[in-house]
Amino acid sequence: MLPFVIKDELVKQTMHIEPLFPKPLGFLQMDKAVSKKFIEFIKNKQLSFLKNDSNSISSDVYMLDNEEFSDIKQVLTDSVNQYFKEIINPDTDVKLYITSSWIIVNKNGESHPTHAHPNSIVSAVLYIDICEGDSITFGNPYTTLFGNLSFGNNVTKWGAPTWTVPAMVNTLVMFPSTLPHGVKPRPNTFTGTRISLAFNTWFKGTIGDDDSLTGLHL
Repeated sequence: MLPFVIKDELVKQTMHIEPLFPKPLGFLQMDKAVSKKFIEFIKNKQLSFLKNDSNSISSDVYMLDNEEFSDIKQVLTDSVNQYFKEIINPDTDVKLYITSSWIIVNKNGESHPTHAHPNSIVSAVLYIDICEGDSITFGNPYTTLFGNLSFGNNVTKWGAPTWTVPAMVNTLVMFPSTLPHGVKPRPNTFTGTRISLAFNTWFKGTIGDDDSLTGLHL
């Protein structure tokens, strides 16, 4: 309530702030059997990983195409389509499908540089094994809410240059592929390793309109 005075009378009014054009993050809690299946697969198949300057990524970048994950791939596909329909509500029969998918391993001291995912509509991360305190950090694609002005260090989700979201095991996080994101260096006090599955998507169907020369049929 915001009080103010009119003709010596105290008047109260209520302010309502409506989110307009936000960047939508989707969260979905998966069954713990999903993560268990990935961990067993990693151990039994002795997967090879490519080591870079920040962490390790599976050499197989089509992980969900393995026959063992056919049921999980269908669940993840349904999940990103539910997210897509909720935020876009297309007026044509458009469906997302999973393209590339890979496993990422971060040990203590390792990170992941801020990046986005080209040639993808919706990207997602499924947390397979983490330590409490693991997180993902999203970058604000705009400078600040009011241009290049700085109002101090008390930031909010509306105008922060970055925002860190806790990582939760068995949780799928979905977001527009254009949204910058990364992982801060993992503290040496953490236990175990951070294991996650990331994947990209593209679409099948029709978008645009042939009459306006914007039609695209895939």
